[in-house]
Amino acid sequence: MEAVWNGILTCDYERTRPQASRLEWDLYTTSLISWPTILMDDPRPYGRLRRAGIVDIPEPTHRDLTSTWHRQLASLRYTDHLIARTTRDRTVARAALDRVDDARRRQDVDDLTRALAATTAAFIRVNATHIVNWLLPEQHWERLLTGIFGSSDTALTCLSALQLPAAPGHILATYLQPRHPPVAAAASGVVATARPQASTDRPADLHARRTRAASRREAWTTAALLATAGTDTVVTEVRALSRLLSWAADSEERRNELRGRLLAAAHAWCALTNTDRNQITAADLLGEPR
Repeated sequence: MEAVWNGILTCDYERTRPQASRLEWDLYTTSLISWPTILMDDPRPYGRLRRAGIVDIPEPTHRDLTSTWHRQLASLRYTDHLIARTTRDRTVARAALDRVDDARRRQDVDDLTRALAATTAAFIRVNATHIVNWLLPEQHWERLLTGIFGSSDTALTCLSALQLPAAPGHILATYLQPRHPPVAAAASGVVATARPQASTDRPADLHARRTRAASRREAWTTAALLATAGTDTVVTEVRALSRLLSWAADSEERRNELRGRLLAAAHAWCALTNTDRNQITAADLLGEPR
């Protein structure tokens, strides 16, 4: 997200994802504008499309929507609902991609076109969770944990431990690499984005270290809860942020996997239909008129 200029925040994927295709920019901007509807049933759009890859968000819109979301994130009921909803969205997208793969194997263009439309619609919902990279209340959580532990360094260590995803992926793999400690959440965003180096560890070694990482996450959750001194509202918020940090990292892992499968499917569709892969948009995959 760019700095505010004339009351407007700009999300410029042309700058942050310069190698991305027009389709990728389209998927990101569509998901970004619609994240309030997808994640909290708020019909207000998050800004407006300037052109493919660039969204302008009026500062009042940004402030109102994010403050509304942040209040909801302090609720365990909403947190659990959000996790269940986004998990369901990923399941739907994964099933649609399986149908795409089946149609590709059979070289059935009609079935592939229909399955790809369903996949694209499902993925737009999944892709809305990419906002976890900059719209989660990181600074508030850091202040909360600093107050609980009495130390900003301890708070950052706790946040770093809590952001590990539930299942293996590039974030967890990066964390597990020797001499590559996890990046503090406040320094680089809640969700790490670095790719891991190739590991030469045996599966048993990786499993053991993965287990230790999960244990560390649970230990820090317990430590934070104990340090709250039993204050109900703070205990609830700590439980919520613990679940949300793990969810955010896991969402990024699974979203990236589904994104890769969707783009591969779109390229295969282009090859079968003699369509220029550099010019297609989400509307083309959805079968909508431009």
